[in-house]
Amino acid sequence: MISINISELIWTVINFFLLLFLLNRFLYKPVISFMEQRQARIDAKLREEEEAKARIEENDARILEEKTRSREEAKKLLALNAEEIEKHNAEVLQEAKKASVQNRKDSEAALSQRQEKTAQQLHEAAPELAAMLAEKLLSEE
Repeated sequence: MISINISELIWTVINFFLLLFLLNRFLYKPVISFMEQRQARIDAKLREEEEAKARIEENDARILEEKTRSREEAKKLLALNAEEIEKHNAEVLQEAKKASVQNRKDSEAALSQRQEKTAQQLHEAAPELAAMLAEKLLSEE
């Protein structure tokens, strides 16, 4: 016949809750807080990336606006002397192209740099988390 030993049952329940408390205190909460902090950093980097994309879009809109303005100026200048029109058009378009190319390069470089930095930080955080988990598990044994 099967008998239940009350003292073993009580010690088993106590050990279970003690283990539950220790795991919650020293493993689950630190890991969860680390993950929340990491997620906050990732979210901040993603916001920065979105802001950089928005600036690129603004620069593209500004470039389009400058091209439109240049075309309007060209139409106004058609009434002027043909030689002056050609010279002025070439200068305005060259400046607009230089400005637009430079603005686009700067924006793309900034976006690329932020993307690389975010990717690098993500790659750097993975081993750190694994090491922390391994250290916690080994220290509890």
